[in-house]
Amino acid sequence: MQWKWMAGALALLPLASCAEPARFDYYLLALSVAPAFCEDEPQRKQRFAQCRVLSGDGFRAMPLTLHGLWPNRVSRAHPVYCGGAAAGPFCRLPAVRLPAETRARLGRAMPATADCLERYQWAKHGSCSGLREADYFAASAALTERVNRAIGGEIARHMGREISLADLRESLARADPALKDAVTFDCRTPRTPTPAKRRPMLREVRVYFERNPASGEPGRPLAFARAGHKHYNSGCPGGRAYVDTPLD
Repeated sequence: MQWKWMAGALALLPLASCAEPARFDYYLLALSVAPAFCEDEPQRKQRFAQCRVLSGDGFRAMPLTLHGLWPNRVSRAHPVYCGGAAAGPFCRLPAVRLPAETRARLGRAMPATADCLERYQWAKHGSCSGLREADYFAASAALTERVNRAIGGEIARHMGREISLADLRESLARADPALKDAVTFDCRTPRTPTPAKRRPMLREVRVYFERNPASGEPGRPLAFARAGHKHYNSGCPGGRAYVDTPLD
């Protein structure tokens, strides 16, 4: 009878990377503007591999990099750590299992894989999606590429100067109209010793997506108002944002 028990256990193994989905209302895609992230604390430029390799060419190629894809609730009681709490440095967390093509695509969308950010994002957020690791990260990379196609070029062209959020919304309306009302912009003033850099910078772009009830994957863009947010501008004075540059 032991072999029958072992056969049954082996049959369940493919499901191990697919946690039971939590109840949630939508997905939030969080995209970072890497120079502003790296400027926020001086030690980041040396501590994080993603900051050490940041360059003008790299920024132009992927102005918005993947921070995470988060199952969220309108109530703001967002589900986290559905596979159990994670502790310790990111690179000590279990590695995620991805096909080579997906891993390469994710590496382009999320340079912070050099710092094992994908392990942390899976433990904290992906485990609540009900998706397999490969499907979750394939969707994350594809959505990151989609938003970059729509407004990445406009952001890169303003490297080292201010950009109007209204102009970014117009770019969305032209390139990918479904995204226009699904995108919000977050500005923060970095904690930097450089006086000239202490100004509100475009730090993160957030995009809301419905949850496809059939597949559990991100579906159509969701208007930010339906996710409980009143405005597309979060902390950008006068509706303008400085786009930091890795060139200084």
